[in-house]
Amino acid sequence: MSIRARLTEPSGRQAELYRELPNGRVQCTACARNCQIGEGQIGFCGVRGVVGGKLYLLVYGRVMAGHIDPIEKKPVVHYRPGSKIFSIATSGCSWACAYCFTPATPILTDRGIIPIEQIYNSSGSSDEVAFPDSTRVLSHSGHWRFVDKVFRHKYAGKMLRIRPFYLPELECTPDHNILVADRESGELVKRRADQVATGDFLAVPKPKSSMVTSEIDIAMVLLEATGPRPLGKIQDDLVFDERHVRFKRSKRGGILRLVVLNGEFGELLGLYAAEGSSIRFSARPNSWSVCFSFGAHEAELITRTEDLLRRIFGVNPYRITQGPVTRVTVGSSELGSFFNHVMGADCYTKKVPDFVLLNGSDEVRRGFLRGYMRGDGFSTGSRGKRWMGTTSVSQALTLGAWYLMFRLGLSPRFYVSNNEPYYEIQGRTVNRHNDYMTRMMVSSSAGSDFGHATKIVERDDLWLVPVRSVREKDYDGYVYNMEVEEDHSYTSSFVAVSNCQNSDISQLRKIEGVEATPDELVDSALSYGCEGMAYTYNQPTIFMEYARDVGRIARSKGLFNIFVSNGYDTPETVAMMDDFLDCVTVDFKGSGETGFVRKYISIPNADPIFQSLLEIKRRAKVHIEITDLIVPRVGESLEAAEKLCRFVYDNLGPETPVHFLRFHPDYKMMDFPWTPVETLEKHVAVGRKVGLDYVYIGNVPGHPDESTYCPGCKKVLIKRYGYEILEYNLDGGNRCRACGHKTPIVGPLSKSFAEDRFASVIS
Repeated sequence: MSIRARLTEPSGRQAELYRELPNGRVQCTACARNCQIGEGQIGFCGVRGVVGGKLYLLVYGRVMAGHIDPIEKKPVVHYRPGSKIFSIATSGCSWACAYCFTPATPILTDRGIIPIEQIYNSSGSSDEVAFPDSTRVLSHSGHWRFVDKVFRHKYAGKMLRIRPFYLPELECTPDHNILVADRESGELVKRRADQVATGDFLAVPKPKSSMVTSEIDIAMVLLEATGPRPLGKIQDDLVFDERHVRFKRSKRGGILRLVVLNGEFGELLGLYAAEGSSIRFSARPNSWSVCFSFGAHEAELITRTEDLLRRIFGVNPYRITQGPVTRVTVGSSELGSFFNHVMGADCYTKKVPDFVLLNGSDEVRRGFLRGYMRGDGFSTGSRGKRWMGTTSVSQALTLGAWYLMFRLGLSPRFYVSNNEPYYEIQGRTVNRHNDYMTRMMVSSSAGSDFGHATKIVERDDLWLVPVRSVREKDYDGYVYNMEVEEDHSYTSSFVAVSNCQNSDISQLRKIEGVEATPDELVDSALSYGCEGMAYTYNQPTIFMEYARDVGRIARSKGLFNIFVSNGYDTPETVAMMDDFLDCVTVDFKGSGETGFVRKYISIPNADPIFQSLLEIKRRAKVHIEITDLIVPRVGESLEAAEKLCRFVYDNLGPETPVHFLRFHPDYKMMDFPWTPVETLEKHVAVGRKVGLDYVYIGNVPGHPDESTYCPGCKKVLIKRYGYEILEYNLDGGNRCRACGHKTPIVGPLSKSFAEDRFASVIS
């Protein structure tokens, strides 16, 4: 088994924006995600990690991008107009993509088939990002890869239900990437879920390595079942030698310690899955009973179960017959604890043991299915063409049985019967769970070899399974996604899907870039004749300590500092702005409307952004401008825009500039059109109706609303074309030359406005 790569040596510089927690983790306070990060782990942004119980800014002194820009490009139009600025960024990002699955989505891991919600919960996190400890998942390449992070966020919108032949249904957001076989080349390609169609083939990876276990050490299983405790306490509870294992308080001699993992043991486990249960007597510590229930007529199966129990575990079962039911029972705390831990105690919690599910032995798989089918299987149809299968209220057990059949080259189908939660029987209201079913077509000539799937295409490294149907449903709740090392993929409902790894500068979560000290960056800016520094392209507060150190030196040498920020900050980051920041432009997307930010930015709501603006306004002498990216169809609500504008008017003042930006198709939103200019004009009208004095349209060169107009006489104060200043009608006190109205514009027109203000310095 490979060992998970973890941070072992500090790099960059120790961070300041964090606090130590009682649970041994640290809580990063660089952004409003407030990640709780364990030893050796890296936060959501990918650039802040823990070594030796301390948080480090891993990209301190590393710059991914450095460009000469006009200040209007940020966009900032009321602060030092016409200036030439030096824009920098590190790698990392505090936003996330919205490609996600519903909580119950089954994921194939090295610990069995686990709902994605459970993988998130296993970390104990309640934040938007969790860091599972050494969990591996099966990637599209067939290798077991470690999960770096699990993301959770609120989502309200359409969910797609992709139903393949044979496989469980796959539910995901429309923009999640799925691995699909190209119809012409046959090569696997990533395709958005809403572009998957009936007849497309999904990929089910074959594991390139499987568990190879010849025997099970029951003592080690029981030690694991007792949970983490001081070694001395465990040794007090459990007594074992080379042959036997028992609990210290047990009045019996215990059970055999080493069990050969073969077809017969698999068969007994299958019988337990079908007919077994483990009962713990709460009044008597370490007191368990294991029971197998059969119809009294199943004499052969009863005798077989007794024989397997005696030979495999060295126990003496006894029979109790009551009417039509015969129970084979073993009073053994050791055996009860074992079955409960590896398989579950009752019909609702049962599962296929991990050492069977992931085993490379066909003998073990066939043995389990033989026991399970004999105990709880059904058969319908004619002699020449019939169905065999199983039904259970445990989804985990049915999924496990399905996977064993599939790995044997059979053709199981998976079905879910969504039952009403309650029903009446003989005047009583009874709870009812969903039923999960596997079915296989069997011909009379096939014997125990259940036949073959006619629609599945088998390759050396995977199976290709066709899509039967694609449907939509409405959804409002939590959704989950993962980031997986190396292959950046995992299996969801056994189908290979892409994780949320992105690749451009703002999304790059790797420690990369050109080495540059704060002094070197400032000297570079001065050498190009820049008047200010801009911290942009990604969220600057994730590298806040580095930005602060650059900003202090920049200010001492006469340069001003600008943040281009998503505003998803904390009071701690705002407090650090006091030392150096002069101007901030806060970028909203879709006017901060809750449904939009949940789906496309993966945050619960925009409340922390509004709180950051209030905090900046309250404590810092920082010039503020607001931008709002208007995305057609999904982020163009005039009601949301009016709410944002009213917040600006009431809390920041009517003189605060608001820019409504045109969206253009790019990156992972190529299916949306350019924002119609008419839509932007309607948003500008909303801002002016609310009472804002300066409302702009961005990304539409030549539009009249690129320019600044006097609130007093309505004449042009600054005429713009894109980032160029064509006309400037303010006096030395930044008053309108026509009527004398005092404007909130900071600083005079820069002498740089007529220069070429574009150059790439670091890329």
